Amino acid sequence: MLFAATTPPASPSADPSATPTPTPTPGPTGIPSLNVDQTVEVVSKTTNDLAAIGLQAGIGAAIGILVAIVLMSILSFMGRRRLLYREIVDFGRRPAYAVGAMTGAFLGTQIALTGLRQTKEDSTTMVVIERGVTIALIFSVTWLVVAFAKAIESTVVKGVQASENQGRANRVTTQSQIIRRVAQVVIIIAGLVSAIMTFPSVQLAMGSLLASAGLASVIAGMAARSMLGNIFAGLQLATTDAIRVDDVVVVDNEQGTIEEITLTYVVMRTWDERRLILPSTHFTENPFANWTRGGSQSTGTFTLELDWRVPVAALRAELARLVAASTVWDGRQASLEVSDAVGDHVTVRVVLTGANPGDVGALKSYVREELVAWLQREAPYALPRTRVEVEQVEVTQDLGPEEVARAAEEIVAKQKAEADTAIKTVAGDDDTATEAAGETAAHGLGARRAVTLGRAMGRSLLHRARRGGLGPR
Repeated sequence: MLFAATTPPASPSADPSATPTPTPTPGPTGIPSLNVDQTVEVVSKTTNDLAAIGLQAGIGAAIGILVAIVLMSILSFMGRRRLLYREIVDFGRRPAYAVGAMTGAFLGTQIALTGLRQTKEDSTTMVVIERGVTIALIFSVTWLVVAFAKAIESTVVKGVQASENQGRANRVTTQSQIIRRVAQVVIIIAGLVSAIMTFPSVQLAMGSLLASAGLASVIAGMAARSMLGNIFAGLQLATTDAIRVDDVVVVDNEQGTIEEITLTYVVMRTWDERRLILPSTHFTENPFANWTRGGSQSTGTFTLELDWRVPVAALRAELARLVAASTVWDGRQASLEVSDAVGDHVTVRVVLTGANPGDVGALKSYVREELVAWLQREAPYALPRTRVEVEQVEVTQDLGPEEVARAAEEIVAKQKAEADTAIKTVAGDDDTATEAAGETAAHGLGARRAVTLGRAMGRSLLHRARRGGLGPR
């Protein structure tokens, strides 16, 4: 850039002793140019202004931090008696320091800029500094308000968990988490909108944006239908108290404990420490089992299949001794009954109760192991067993069809003779009765042999039929 100083011709009325005033001359681009001295003077002036603004802002930030430290100290002292003040100090210490620093910096900057505006017009640098400090103050205030919301939630949750009603504590914990998350989202959105509204161009565009908000909301609702559905489902879960934190549920044959409930999803911890992430709509659209809906107390059962000779009374006494020595039994119920007795074993059912499903599971395993050990040690005859009776039949010959028919005729004739003898006995013929008794005995022995022979022949024929008729004749 070229700099030149020109002296205008002196007018007749001008003072000859006056010093000529240098004026900028147009440069090659037609824009007035400054000489080196003027440039140095502008840069020096700007640097001095920035230093003054920075000094004022630094002093204000230091004062603000000191004020925040004093306030946190007072709240810490008051927190010895009130839980809310202690939670505010825990969650809001750093946000309070940020708000104090940015508030002091904002006030210091405004004081410095007020003094500079009295001597000259606002420059671009002043506008950028003022807007940047304002946006930083808005963000720090937003951070502090979010911390206050967390402190209130923590106070409510800790207060209700100190009570003995665990069901109410879980319900309040779930609802507090949902409400705090909703409030946190609203606070953050309000902070972002406030920061954006510091720009004048955005303020002018807000009118057009609000005019098209109806159409935009419809389009956004269609695009984010799944997300909005999960959000409303999360609110429904919180308000209807369908599930709560620490509830034991069974979802799609998976048993676990509700660990966290958000606006869009639910975290369930299974028995093997897995985490199932389920959308909130899964609990509003599908059935599930909540074992602790009406309370944390739970009941568990298991069965033992034992021999018919099991000493039920002694086994019941051993169960009473085991649960009395256990620390997880709540004392409500511990029963042993024979629930079934069919076939080659009897089924013994044991019912146990506990303060929560975890205690019931541990108690069931403990009692089952101890009862098995007692049976092995004290009543081994009661252990389940299978009985098999083997009947051995010795066949001396394989009869043909003719012999089978002849044996059948002999059996029929002998049965007819026995019937005739019985009739004569009823008629009162003593001699005949005595003779008939002897014949009956003989015929009875022959009949038994015939029956045995018939059974043997039947088995032989069955064996031959299975072999396809290829057996010996």
